[in-house]
Amino acid sequence: ATAAAEAEAAAEEAAEAALLAASPDGWLRSILDELQQSVEELSPASARRLRAELARDHTPFAPAWRASFADVTAHGVCGVCGADLSAGPLVPAQRARLREGLLAAAAARGPLHGLALRAFGEWVSRRGYKYVVDGANVAYRNQNYDGGRFSLEQVGLLLDELRRRSGGAAPLLVLPKVYLTARLVPNHTQPRVVPSKERAAYSAAEAAIAKRLRGSEHVWAVPDGSNDDWYWMLATLVLADSGGGGGGGAVR
Repeated sequence: ATAAAEAEAAAEEAAEAALLAASPDGWLRSILDELQQSVEELSPASARRLRAELARDHTPFAPAWRASFADVTAHGVCGVCGADLSAGPLVPAQRARLREGLLAAAAARGPLHGLALRAFGEWVSRRGYKYVVDGANVAYRNQNYDGGRFSLEQVGLLLDELRRRSGGAAPLLVLPKVYLTARLVPNHTQPRVVPSKERAAYSAAEAAIAKRLRGSEHVWAVPDGSNDDWYWMLATLVLADSGGGGGGGAVR
């Protein structure tokens, strides 16, 4: 086992050396990407060392690369170069804090809500979903106009498309229970200043979609009184931690 580990480490070092020789910029980008994804925050000492290393004239990156301390705006714009900075994935420590925060919020709503969310997380951890769909958000998309309504047809179209992109693998749909079981479903669109609280019946096509979803093992009906955002957010965190869907970066 030790020899195999040493051989693997040597192969990685050789690959890095080859990349550095062929493309210094590519090598540095790969290192910085790995740093971004694995370290929550650089210590001041590490940041100073990185800046000093890139400032040395004999490095293969000079003069194209320089490191500077910079302020970043609330919109993610670098105060030094003016570039729009891409959002990085949450590192494990951040995911753990967010996960505990979601479980605590559910428990604060009531013991049963906390237990239900925890059970959902354990269930998701045993599955390898690539996509997690916030059904209510999809159904209300582009519906904020007079006559707009909760559209289960939009949900059905998205599920079909994601299944096609995944080679037939079903995505996970998270949806409040009321949209699957009620004869009249809520309508929370906002065509005016005061949100509409009217209820409406599904069309025949939507009723057929609801029936199909009720029988699907890939749909989680969120209990009444719970926040469905807790569920889809927890699902993405659990899947990222367990490597489901090819890793956290691939879960959407």
